[in-house]
Amino acid sequence: MTRVSENSTTLSIRHTLNKHKSKMEDLQMKGTTLKSMRKPSDNPAANIEALQISSVTKDNSQFKRNADFALLQLNITEKALENLTDILGKAKEIAIAQSSDIYNEDVRNNVANEVHQLRNLALSIANKRVGQRYIFSGFKTLDTPFNENGEYKGDNGHITLEVGKDFFVQVNLHGKEVFMAESETDSQVKHPLEKFPEMADSREKSKNREIMSDENNREIASAPISEDAGKYKESANIFGLLDSLAISLENNDPDQIQNLLEKFDTAVTRLVTLRTRVGSVASSVMANVNSIEANNIDNMERKSKLVDADVTELFSDITRQQEILKTAYKTSEGLLNKNLLDFLR
Repeated sequence: MTRVSENSTTLSIRHTLNKHKSKMEDLQMKGTTLKSMRKPSDNPAANIEALQISSVTKDNSQFKRNADFALLQLNITEKALENLTDILGKAKEIAIAQSSDIYNEDVRNNVANEVHQLRNLALSIANKRVGQRYIFSGFKTLDTPFNENGEYKGDNGHITLEVGKDFFVQVNLHGKEVFMAESETDSQVKHPLEKFPEMADSREKSKNREIMSDENNREIASAPISEDAGKYKESANIFGLLDSLAISLENNDPDQIQNLLEKFDTAVTRLVTLRTRVGSVASSVMANVNSIEANNIDNMERKSKLVDADVTELFSDITRQQEILKTAYKTSEGLLNKNLLDFLR
């Protein structure tokens, strides 16, 4: 029979008490934090998954901020296109009314002032900003895209934002695709002699002579056509159309006004197409935002199951552990408090 010494009994009792006290301390810490894990080693697999969920949630927060900015940019762009369409619609109404012979020169001169105001309003829309950044200047968002003459000073850059995992959207339109006809964009074939200045100069002079010859053969209206009229006569951009309409009104030329109607229809159709494109992008961004929010809710629920403690179960365990600890104290009380006199009795 193995002899058990008093020292080994005491060590065994102390070990048992310390084990119950340690478990009680762990439960109390979980009760304080309401977390099921105090350190990664408690549940490595769950901890790794929780960290991955936290990373995804953080990424989604940035995607949400990107989407909010994209929606702001797209909504302002769509509103600008809507206002621009209204301007062209008003200009077309003027052109239809003034293309008839019932109005005289004085009336058309007065209406020309209204067209000039529409042109100025179109220029203000072209130079619209979000904060300090212009929306129609391409990548040159800090530079004014159009000058007073309607010349485009921006570039053809399209800004894209990642509004979801590997989901990039274009959030801007550059000035050329909005205010210029397709033939005036970079897609047109450039003249092969543009890289040779000395030949380009001679080509420009020849072109000027042809223009002068055409003007001599053209019937002159009641008022002479200015240099700007020649500049915008064949232009298909929005500023050119409005300037051409104003000049035709000032020249009391109903035939030329009639010729502009088709160009106004083409410009309006282009703007409607762009508005449709912007609206479809905004709709896809909104759908992605809803998907991100739903994903965040699912991730929060999953993370809660991984790291959050079950309050009912936790406090039940604490109560049970308290009773176990009390029982251990009572059981060991008689042995731990014995001294030499107790053994000599």
